[in-house]
Amino acid sequence: VSMPVGGVETQLLSVLSRLNRDRYNVSICCIKDAGVLGEKAAEAGIKVAALNLMKSNRFSPGIARQIARTIRENNIHVLWTHQYVANLYGRMAVLNAKSTAVVSNFHALYDNPKMHRRLFNRILSGRTDAIVAVSNAVADDIKYYDRVNAEKIRVIHNGIDLSLFDITASKTDCRRKLGLPEEAIIVGTIGRLSREKNQRLIIDALVRLPEDVKGLIIGDGPLRKMLEEQGGGRFYFPGQMEYNQIPVALRAMDVFCSPSLWEGFGIALVEAMAAGIPVVASDLPTHREILGEAGVFVPAQDAEGLAGTLRKLVEDPALKSRLAQKSAERAKVFSVEKTAASYEKLFEEVLRKRMQNEKI
Repeated sequence: VSMPVGGVETQLLSVLSRLNRDRYNVSICCIKDAGVLGEKAAEAGIKVAALNLMKSNRFSPGIARQIARTIRENNIHVLWTHQYVANLYGRMAVLNAKSTAVVSNFHALYDNPKMHRRLFNRILSGRTDAIVAVSNAVADDIKYYDRVNAEKIRVIHNGIDLSLFDITASKTDCRRKLGLPEEAIIVGTIGRLSREKNQRLIIDALVRLPEDVKGLIIGDGPLRKMLEEQGGGRFYFPGQMEYNQIPVALRAMDVFCSPSLWEGFGIALVEAMAAGIPVVASDLPTHREILGEAGVFVPAQDAEGLAGTLRKLVEDPALKSRLAQKSAERAKVFSVEKTAASYEKLFEEVLRKRMQNEKI
């Protein structure tokens, strides 16, 4: 993997930290530099090797050869790859390593998939013991675009540390920490400020609501300046937050909104549920998969519909409370302990099959 601070890398470290250390000797190999999260991995007692090989985006077989050397030198039994680049070079690296089992994770939907990527995934799936999709929607994309053997695909949802979101600070205290108005109704969202996250829909919806309904848009990205201009003084843009500040931000909200146009998983939804916040989300298969009956759904381009849904929640405290309770209960499905246990079971399975095949 490459190791900037991002959702995939954070999830990876969270799961690795919970694997049974009596059974697993865990290490991370970074194709690029290790970055800040590499430091956090080292603090968690996880060995980190930064290869610093990606000097450009051009295809380079030499990267696969270097990874293969690292695998041999460290006697790796299970290689777990994440994202396209690591999935590509990691699987190339073990083409001649018969004893190494490979699990490749896919975290995102296929937005305008490139033919060469689909071709590589299809070819290299033959040297993949298991392909993990983080949602059924991602699994469907892999089947449709890559035409891989469906029997190799497993769905394992991402998970979070639920205890981090059970904080004692009051809503008022959290708002004071963030400089938010104490008496306002706060509709919030968390995510990269980009087209697919569709934060513009929240801005378009809130202009249809009373002035005391304010917006909190957390994150950074290419559309930040434009969104700030469109949101005006009614919206707060604190930028990217440290992960330990996310529970505070969620506690400050009255409603969490995820208006994405498409989504591979949506970890922010789970975090909002764990914080006991009622959730309104765009009507996507992924959102329905995650929220179940714990959320309210609106079309991804329907600002009027979103405004109406938010109005109902603002005007009906009982409905808001019921949704919050459902959210907190639903979040328990996505504990990182359950996620780690699912991966342990999968690693044992693929390694056992790989060893059996070696004997044949």
